[in-house]
Formats: sequence, structure tokens, C-alpha cells
Amino acid sequence: MDSRGGQGGGGEPVGESLPELLRAWRRRANPRRIPGLVSTGRRGDGLTQRDVARLTGVSERWYRELERGNEAQYSSDFLDRISSVLGLSPAERRALYLRAVGRPPALAVVLEADRAAEVDEFLLQRFLDGQTPNPAFATDLAWNVIGYNGPLVDWFPWVTYRANQMRWALLDPEAREQLVNWEQDWARPFLGQIRYERAHHPENEALRQLERDILMESPAAREMWELREMAEHSHGDFRRLRLPYHQGREVAIRIVALRPMRSDHLRVVVLMEVDEGGAGS
Repeated sequence: MDSRGGQGGGGEPVGESLPELLRAWRRRANPRRIPGLVSTGRRGDGLTQRDVARLTGVSERWYRELERGNEAQYSSDFLDRISSVLGLSPAERRALYLRAVGRPPALAVVLEADRAAEVDEFLLQRFLDGQTPNPAFATDLAWNVIGYNGPLVDWFPWVTYRANQMRWALLDPEAREQLVNWEQDWARPFLGQIRYERAHHPENEALRQLERDILMESPAAREMWELREMAEHSHGDFRRLRLPYHQGREVAIRIVALRPMRSDHLRVVVLMEVDEGGAGS
């Protein structure tokens, strides 16, 4: 692979090199649109290498290697986080993959085309907004977040730029701090849900890639995966969170998980804050 451009001859890509593209994409990104990112006192427009590294959960050195065009084992999760942070279009995301790892991204990171008609995006967003003040969001079959309301952004700012629920919960170090009793209450049930969906949709490439990435990047997930647990959903589960939004105070929630009658490829989740004393009611 030549990440500096080239290839051609029908093999894509030709034109700008990976370093040139990444620098251009960084310059056009608006830091004011990213929650939690300081946008005042900057010397120029766009994001810095340090910004992108921080927002994607890697070291500045690791991101710099990518932007220099150096070859490495860049994971799909990392490249997808880059795509989200930089606001890349599907075509730009494809170019990123081709130049960074020499292959296009996996298909079906959103709802399959034959399922898209089943989702009325306007109605879905109205439903999510109607759950305020409770945080609410919707995901596709592979847990890519496709809709959310304002309270969810307050609780989980990452949703605006790293929008896969399972990748955040199982791979991001901050999730272990924010999801109380991470392994028992969150990680094992989530891995059980992934195993369940993989069993019911064995040909779905997005689910296959999700499983592959998580098990490749997390030794803890690999160990828990060997338990071979399955879980269908989290509806009704009682859990606790420790979020910056609540100044680190533990908050008890009840999870309400729903699926539209017309589709098993869409999930809607509402997080309802409850009193500890009423958790079992």
C-alpha cells in the first residue's frame, strides 16, 4: 500500500496523499461544534493533532503516525472514530480506509438499504425529544447511534463524535469509570447482547466487524467472551452511572429498551433516573 497517493490502474486511490487529506479535513472541522472542546484562544481554525488524538482516545504520537502516512495496524474502530470526529462523508471515509489500511470499510455501518424505509427519521427524533428530561437514543442493529436527544448529549458528550454504543462501553477507558460495576453490570451483558445478535444475524457484516474489533482490542472482552453468555436486551435493568454531568455523584437508572413493531434492526433506549430506594419497584 502506498499511503502517499498513487495506486491507480483501477485500484483506487489516486490524488491527494493521506497526510494531505487529513490535514485538510482537520482544518475544516469546527471545534465549536464538539462538546467539551475548548475553542477559545486558538491560533488557527480547525482541530489540532492533539484535539483529534484526545477525541479518538489515542495518544498524540499514534495519531501523528497516521497523519504522516506511516503504515500500522489501524483498527476499524479507530478509523471510524477519526471519521466521526472529522465529520467525513461516506466517500471520504472510504478514501481514509483505502489510504490507511488498503481496503474499503465494511458495509452496513447504518441500517441496510432495504430496512431504511422502515425508519421515519422525523417521527423517531420527535419521540426521542419527547422523552426529555430522560436521556434517549436510537441505534441500528450494530449499535451505531442514529438518533439522540439533548439530555443524552449532556450525560454522554461522546455520542456526537464517536457514535457506537458498544465500542464506547467496551473499549473506551472512560467507560470503566462512568459505568459503575463495569464488568458485571455492563460489559458482560453487552457482550451477551452482541453474541445474541450475531447468532440471529450471522451474515450481517457490521455485527461481524463489531465483534472482531472488540475482541481484537480488548483482552478483558476476550476473557469475558469465553463465558459464552447471551442476553437478548437490557429492558428493565437497574444500573448505576458516575458521570461528569452529575459531578461524579452516582446516579441510579432504569433502562427502558424498545423496538418498533416493523423492524428488529432498530433499538430505542431511554434512561430513567430513579431513587435507589425505588430501584426494585
